[in-house]
Amino acid sequence: MDLHALFLRERPDGTSLFDLFLTECQKWYEQPAHTFTEMRTRDNKKVRGDVFEEFCVKYLKHVRKLKNVWLLKDVPDELLTQLSLKRPDVGIDIVAESDGKYYAIQCKYKKHVSHKKNVVTWKQLSTFYALVLRTGPWWQYIVMTNCDYCRHMGKKTPKDVSICLKTFQKITSEQWVQMCELEGQSVGSSHEGTAALTPQQLREARLARFSPQSAAGGGSPAP
Repeated sequence: MDLHALFLRERPDGTSLFDLFLTECQKWYEQPAHTFTEMRTRDNKKVRGDVFEEFCVKYLKHVRKLKNVWLLKDVPDELLTQLSLKRPDVGIDIVAESDGKYYAIQCKYKKHVSHKKNVVTWKQLSTFYALVLRTGPWWQYIVMTNCDYCRHMGKKTPKDVSICLKTFQKITSEQWVQMCELEGQSVGSSHEGTAALTPQQLREARLARFSPQSAAGGGSPAP
């Protein structure tokens, strides 16, 4: 999913960039499959989870400002040993480090049901919390989800952090631009994407794309 392209796209008033991201992801997942490869991957739970995990890595780096953020498969071997982790470890999706403190992160992506609140249940979190209690040490346990909220058992402590739908909807344009610049790649793609643009270049591209001249076919297409 190309975060640059989403930033440049015109969107209805009141629609956040994250809402647009979720909508476009779901459209892609629901497209008809035309090849055996697409049949195996389109609307596949693992694919949906992988795309959301990569988005969360960008968020942790550029919005939460954590210094080092790794998908579990990319965590250095010596750090895995230090934190008593194995690869794969079902429950922890991302490991982050900042100022010598370590963070265990689980990502939960769910297809939204529009007529009710979407929630991550305690049962769905129990494996994650059982794992973090026997690994680490961890400064915080973070659950990241596109759901409305997470249901915890008992009283939350300062170590328990939930980043849910409303928090993602508050990502500013400036923060989104910073997320776009990470490695110059599209979320969920292993191929090189468009080179990262500066905030000013993105604003100019957006203005050019939606100017009257562009709408009439006289302008240059936005990148």
